[in-house]
Amino acid sequence: MKQFIHIISLIILLGACTDEKYTDTSSSREGEPGKLVPVELALNIQPVQSPLSSGTKAGGNVVTSTQVCKGLEISMVKTPVTRSSSLEQEIKNFWVFQFDGTVPSSKLVIKQFIDSNSVKDVLLNDEQATKSRIIVIANTAESTFSSLSIDETSLADFENMGILSGNAGFPLFNDPTDGDRIILAGSTDLVVSVGKQADIMLYRTVARVKINISLDNEMQAEYPSAWTCQLMNIPEKSFYYSVGRTAAFPGETVKYINYTQQQIVPPATIDDLYLPVNIHQPVPFTSPDRRVTNAPSDATFLQLVGIQIAEGVIVKSVVYQVHLGSNFTDNYSISPNYSYTYNIRVTGENSDDSRVIKFEPGYFGGELKMYKANGSETTVSSEAVSWRYEKPIEVYISDVNSPGGVKWLGEGSMPAVNSFTNGRQNTWDLRNATGYLAMQQCLRLNGTTLPATIDDLVWYMPSYGESLCIYVVGSNTLKTLPDTYYWSSTTNGTYAWGTQVWTGASEPLSPTQSYNLRCIKDLKPGEATF
Repeated sequence: MKQFIHIISLIILLGACTDEKYTDTSSSREGEPGKLVPVELALNIQPVQSPLSSGTKAGGNVVTSTQVCKGLEISMVKTPVTRSSSLEQEIKNFWVFQFDGTVPSSKLVIKQFIDSNSVKDVLLNDEQATKSRIIVIANTAESTFSSLSIDETSLADFENMGILSGNAGFPLFNDPTDGDRIILAGSTDLVVSVGKQADIMLYRTVARVKINISLDNEMQAEYPSAWTCQLMNIPEKSFYYSVGRTAAFPGETVKYINYTQQQIVPPATIDDLYLPVNIHQPVPFTSPDRRVTNAPSDATFLQLVGIQIAEGVIVKSVVYQVHLGSNFTDNYSISPNYSYTYNIRVTGENSDDSRVIKFEPGYFGGELKMYKANGSETTVSSEAVSWRYEKPIEVYISDVNSPGGVKWLGEGSMPAVNSFTNGRQNTWDLRNATGYLAMQQCLRLNGTTLPATIDDLVWYMPSYGESLCIYVVGSNTLKTLPDTYYWSSTTNGTYAWGTQVWTGASEPLSPTQSYNLRCIKDLKPGEATF
């Protein structure tokens, strides 16, 4: 078959959006030679978009969508269209790819790198009688796609490529000399022929997030010690070609990470954050107060934590979780080329709102006792109308282990069989054994020195029974925890018991394996919210 190679002139129509000088520099191309015929392709950069309705003009009014409940006031803000920062507009280079079709199995037939912010003389192959997919990627490096093989690399292979979270600058592309760059991508499907003209719109392959956080006077007085915020459930890969993906993406094909927790002093602004794409199907019939309960397990959210500290020990805490998306109800998607701006004002603690995570499972601390109808304690079984643990408990605001978990046993031997129900006593009995690494994590929450008596012990490691009760009562909250086992303080002399928090499975585990851990504390009279 006669084979033609076409020239495509790529014209960047950026106007006054960039001060870059357009200069032609060297390029590298792989593909088969042939006759050259000119075809023109125009590139434009899509302005940064807002999840709110379109139509705001430059210099126009700010558009907001506000949702108010007891505990949180959240506004999503669309600012007027303005010139974006140089980071979001600059073009350093291009890769141009041609695949011999538009299906996942289509093969790469041309790839060319242009080390310039303008593009000319891109050679394309006209061997195919059907549509080819032409993809343009801006702002990577010449080495980024050098390993792709002509006639071997498929479109599916290409679409799976991206930047992993361990790389500097993630989710942006990091150049050792120039710093971070936002990758832009676009594509078109066409039959390459003489005189063909087509347009490609380039989109930023990540989303931008800005969050303004403030407290009312009551919450500032209630939690004066420290506040932190953290973006969580972030896809570990930022795809080079994330445009046009459909839900769920990336779904279960990748793992999910958390960004670094930040200490803040409200009012505070968290700006210049970028997120990989995370697309989800809408969740029908979701009201704002059920947004956390109904959220997909891998949806991205902001976690805001307030703590109250007394004598170096956390004595009170509250956690707020705000799932990102295009509204406050059924949309949980983080889309490419979008800018999300949130104003969050914390006004109180509302146990009926799933976004307020004050995890107090119930009366599961202390000893199991009998109670009369009037609520008083009794030791006479004929007087008892109920059995329950004597104290309500609260679960610590976060896992106390480092990423990857913590071992129950670091050195030495396992202790003798202990209580299935009283984690406080288990922790106290083993307080001096530094080889019990998981237990030491909970003891450290009590300050720099060990408590003098068991009554002074605030945070402790839950027993098997307490862990199981936490699972039964806290199923909605536990959806936000990692899908893994959590340690208990209960041991049979050889193994330690653990609970899988997503399924409730409980079994003795090898103490030298690493699992997660949450500590608990007893609530004093008047502290419980139930």
